[in-house]
Amino acid sequence: MASSVTTRGFRSIFDKSSSYHRASVLIPFLAISIALGVLAYRSYHLSLQMEQALNSFAVHYLAYAAEVTARRTDVAVSSEMFRAADQWQQTERSNPSPEFDQLKTWIEQHPWIMSAIYIPDDDPANSIYVTVLDGRGNHAERRTQDFITASGSVRYTYSPTALLSRTRSSVTRQIVQEAGLPTANEVPAHSRIELVKIDHKGLKETADGFSIVVPLSEPLSTYGVRAAVLTSYAKAGWGRYRIVSIWFAVFAILVAGFGVFFAIRGLRKESEAMNLRAALIANVSHELRTPLAMIRLGAETLKRGAKLTPEDRGSLEDSILREVIHLNHLVENVLDVARLQRSGDRLAFTRVDPADLVRGLLATYESWILNRGFTLQLDMQSGLGEQTWDADSVSRAVLNLIDNAMKYSSDDKRLLVSLYQSDDSVVIAVTDHGIGIQSRELSRIFEPYYRASFSDTETRRGAGLGLTLVHQIVKAHGGRIEVDSVPDEGSTFRLLFPRQLPNRAEQTSTVLKPSEAS
Repeated sequence: MASSVTTRGFRSIFDKSSSYHRASVLIPFLAISIALGVLAYRSYHLSLQMEQALNSFAVHYLAYAAEVTARRTDVAVSSEMFRAADQWQQTERSNPSPEFDQLKTWIEQHPWIMSAIYIPDDDPANSIYVTVLDGRGNHAERRTQDFITASGSVRYTYSPTALLSRTRSSVTRQIVQEAGLPTANEVPAHSRIELVKIDHKGLKETADGFSIVVPLSEPLSTYGVRAAVLTSYAKAGWGRYRIVSIWFAVFAILVAGFGVFFAIRGLRKESEAMNLRAALIANVSHELRTPLAMIRLGAETLKRGAKLTPEDRGSLEDSILREVIHLNHLVENVLDVARLQRSGDRLAFTRVDPADLVRGLLATYESWILNRGFTLQLDMQSGLGEQTWDADSVSRAVLNLIDNAMKYSSDDKRLLVSLYQSDDSVVIAVTDHGIGIQSRELSRIFEPYYRASFSDTETRRGAGLGLTLVHQIVKAHGGRIEVDSVPDEGSTFRLLFPRQLPNRAEQTSTVLKPSEAS
């Protein structure tokens, strides 16, 4: 009960400390996340304001560009017609009676004119009619225009599209250059101005921007100037700033999320480590208290028990010896785990005969094993040859396996220690017929301070360091551990050390029973 209270006390203290530490780490991440969110929102809001301002500027730009282009186009059309009439009048002044070739030459100089007729005032019967058949007649729409000359009149047929094409490029280029203001370079870059057949008048919002149509003056009032600007991101407009802001917000959230994830992950590992340290303190304190209490009780009994029989005195001495061995075993485990975790490569490797090592270990702890009621069977191959091991560490690993086998055995108290070699390893195996291990826990039994969660595990003494120490010792030798376990039937732990010398071996078998213990 005292141990349970102590354990809960330690866990409560560490849980509170862990909660405070977790909060102290997560608060800065929360502040950073809020700051990133505010920056992302502010960036998005500013991009919307800039987009609205650019849209407003684009509308004004379109109205200006379309109106100015339409009026300049009107002037250009009128100038072109006036230039044609003036050129014919000059021809007429040089020759008061123009002929067919002169009218044809005049038409050829103006590609937008398709046909013309000259009617002299003094003799209309001598009128001249010329039609140019070079493709100009393919235009679907035709218009007529006439003007009075000094000696007659001229009526000609022209193509509106050809006339506009002659004036369009110079006029639109001039407007775009004039509208390219330094503070809004993107509007001209994403705009277009063209002469079109009128389909609507005024401002219109399209799927990818804005457009405005301003009609031309007579005689081309069915045509107009359309100015359009692209604002969508898909068409490389300035709407991309809003998209960039959204992606910036998403990126900021992801960065903050990853930061919180890794922070929580680190805190969880730190919390687990703190819980393990609390478990170590609780387990070790309990493990130290029990043998010390037994040793103290036995010593006081021996001191005051003058009337003890030799059998009772021997039993107390054996009990004290067992507790001393257990206490020494626990302290050595704790020290060895700490030493291997701090400097696992500082083992004292020497040439060792595996058979002598196992025999010597079992001879040392034979009475301890047999006095606990266990039958020990030893199967060894002779002639394995010397290996380069740390003898003390390997002995401690095997002893921990034997101790675990006895600790978690049931009524069937049979132990088997095997020593043999495979193609590439020297194997030391310990087999028991105890409570076994659940398959879901096999991957965790080598973690520090971890104890399998059986119903009666808490009643069995241990600090959860034995298998951790075994794993570290075998790993330091370049080997590995294999475990076969069936619940309620028993377990077999195999220590596989890399074999260094190939040798032939012979099988020997020895069985030690409790009755043979001295």
